[in-house]
Amino acid sequence: MPESPETPESSSSSSPSSPSSSETPQTSETSPSREPVAEPAAESAAEAGARTEAEPAADPEAESPAAGPGDEDDRDGPEGSDGAGGSGSSVEEAILRAAARATLPFQAARQDRSFATAFWYNDLVSTNANHEVIRQYLVTAQARTRYEIGQFTLRDGLAEPELPADELVLPSFAKKWTALGDLGVAVMPTTDLHIHAERKGWSWSTDEVTSGLAAQPDDIALIGTEPLPAYVLGHEVDEEPGGRYADRPQVLLPGMVSRQDAEPVRWTGPFPLGLAGAPVFTVLPMEDGRAKLVCLGLALPGDPAADAATAAAAPTVVTFDLLRPAIHAVTPRHKRRWWQRG
Repeated sequence: MPESPETPESSSSSSPSSPSSSETPQTSETSPSREPVAEPAAESAAEAGARTEAEPAADPEAESPAAGPGDEDDRDGPEGSDGAGGSGSSVEEAILRAAARATLPFQAARQDRSFATAFWYNDLVSTNANHEVIRQYLVTAQARTRYEIGQFTLRDGLAEPELPADELVLPSFAKKWTALGDLGVAVMPTTDLHIHAERKGWSWSTDEVTSGLAAQPDDIALIGTEPLPAYVLGHEVDEEPGGRYADRPQVLLPGMVSRQDAEPVRWTGPFPLGLAGAPVFTVLPMEDGRAKLVCLGLALPGDPAADAATAAAAPTVVTFDLLRPAIHAVTPRHKRRWWQRG
């Protein structure tokens, strides 16, 4: 049976250009790699902290104290990862350790259309010696968010304790998303999702793309005309004969990314239905001879009207050098309390 939040309208009353200002109620951090793939750049302490209980605090600007690194969880890899080079691939294993629980499949409710993938992202708002402020969003393809009722698939491993319901239905779905200019990307503050879970007696158990995992401008600058191996992590659409609704298994698919001059980064490789909005990962070289795992951004489908032989028909990757400032721009400004000023 589906779950429907009792308070789905709590953010829909706000303008789509003004997302909720509530802080993220929980974070999760895992070490994303092992040799020869190095860990992502150092995380903020709050992002690397232990998961906290969802709590709709009265003060939306409450800060999180800096914390130590969380313990790494055991988690199953997605279906299809063997097809991306085998379960022994260090790159694939690094991606799954960092982000296996960062993706969330969704679609138009009760309708087999507008299939997409969203991922959890922690926006680091501010930091000082003792506190860091993080706001959490779901990030996805804007074109897949423009309908009245949305439906998230609650796949195994994302809720504690496990739930009998396998879907979460949200009315006023389009109003919950904020478009990021003309990037083709939209974000949703996760506050309502955490509040709903707490009221129902469960909590989200997720990974997030953090500031350390998200690619920096210097990382993006390394992408050129020479194809670079990459992976897309999302949820394809598996329509079984006689099934009531399509299955949304998670898949990790290999491909290549490249860029011609000032054009967008292009994805070359498999891109099945349902992967719009999925995060794209790659491994980049470091000066010490090692390599680091980064999330480049999210994938958008190519232009279906374009000639298949042209670049416009290929999926694009909206990279974090564009995403990070765009998300930062819609994040409400953090207010310093009088006792924090000096």
